[in-house]
Amino acid sequence: MNSQREIFKSISINSQINVNPEWFIGFLEGEGTFGIKTGSSMYLQVAQKNTSLDSINAIIAFLTSLESNLPKDNQILPLNVVSTINQKTNVVSLVVSSVDALYYYILPLLDNSKMYTHKEMDFKLWRIALMLKIHGYYYLPEGKKLFLDISDVLNKRYSTGSIENLDTIIVDIFNRYQAILLINSPFSIEDNIPHVDNVRKFRLENKSDLPKTIFIYENGKLIKGSPFNSYSSAHKALGLKSTSNTCNRYLDTNRLYKSKYIFTSTKG
Repeated sequence: MNSQREIFKSISINSQINVNPEWFIGFLEGEGTFGIKTGSSMYLQVAQKNTSLDSINAIIAFLTSLESNLPKDNQILPLNVVSTINQKTNVVSLVVSSVDALYYYILPLLDNSKMYTHKEMDFKLWRIALMLKIHGYYYLPEGKKLFLDISDVLNKRYSTGSIENLDTIIVDIFNRYQAILLINSPFSIEDNIPHVDNVRKFRLENKSDLPKTIFIYENGKLIKGSPFNSYSSAHKALGLKSTSNTCNRYLDTNRLYKSKYIFTSTKG
């Protein structure tokens, strides 16, 4: 969150506006974003000037009232809406970013709704990314690569609005997704446990006894200190916090970090 944004405290859920699914989808098509941040974080965002507090309050009330089909004994947290305001533009952003909330609460609404703008394709791509996440395919090499390719398309569509050979790229994404679905799902979402618990369980079950060696190349040459025997040491060599998520996002993806670094690995 940059210096022009802060948590918006003065919102209540009381409003004279009654938001229904059709109203919300229409608003989403005009003022919404199906987003993927650099790396792996997903979110749904809608924005409105802070002069329209009735609309803002009504949207929050609508989103937090959404129900899921989860059994009563599930461990999934309720949907939470984070509200921030850009002090420079006075625009309030309402964001849902929990993978669980997006899948169990937001997705059923979107799947049962009709869109009429380019946001429909954004949603379809974003939906594939969400499915890769919730079912654990993201944690397989081919799933992670597909997720990152979807991220590239969505981010470029929002930032530039123009991508060369876009139709071909989108067809390729859908074909690769269908191929990935032929692989057994790494996660058992039928257990109705939080996504973070599924991630933790998967990593423990697939943890290798052999240490992972990380190679970092800058413009094709190994950087000083490379190879590294841990994410922490690799991050420190780049001037990052040891707890950074950079290695996890770029390792073995053949994608450039800061337009010059490539991360690869070997085991043993």
